[in-house]
Amino acid sequence: MTSRCRGTQATLKKPFDVAHVPPSPCSSPCHMLTTERLILRSYVESDLDDIHRLWSDPLVQPFIMSEPVTLLGPKFKEKIRLVMDQANFGAVIALKETGEFMGQGVITVSEPKNRDGTFGICLLPKFWSNGYGTEATKFMIDFSFKWFGLNRMSLGVFANNPRAIAVYEKVGFVKEGRKRQAVWMDNHWEDFLTLGILRDEWEGQR
Repeated sequence: MTSRCRGTQATLKKPFDVAHVPPSPCSSPCHMLTTERLILRSYVESDLDDIHRLWSDPLVQPFIMSEPVTLLGPKFKEKIRLVMDQANFGAVIALKETGEFMGQGVITVSEPKNRDGTFGICLLPKFWSNGYGTEATKFMIDFSFKWFGLNRMSLGVFANNPRAIAVYEKVGFVKEGRKRQAVWMDNHWEDFLTLGILRDEWEGQR
């Protein structure tokens, strides 16, 4: 796992301190992390158009927003800033070969004392079914355990999103709960699932 900034390279290893959550290595625009095919870099203002396109895509929007995104205005910009500011790790995901915007991912340390974190990822539909989601998810889960020293990671997903559920289960997440008829979407009630993975489980499959 490496962080590249202006041509330099450093190994990312941070001990966990319950009194201090280490800052994200993507906290400034010069920082980026890379996988075999992807770049995970810090969010900049010029990403707003692409993030708006992602959040307002008709195939994406139902799974991430309670209301459709229509305007790229001050309210939307503030929402993006809030999402990124609240995350301990908020990254734009781009294609390494071309730099093309693909989506975004976030990790939030919900309770430092309990070493518990939450994870979320979203990609544009054109990048689905190519293993990119699995590649990014594996990297971010490994990153969360190594950099933030977490003991567990959890996430939430709608029950009618089998594509996402398959990715999460493929990398080792297990279903931990079901909130029945939790959300009204597309003229019907939908269940909401919680999935989780422990550090020991992740390390055991490496």
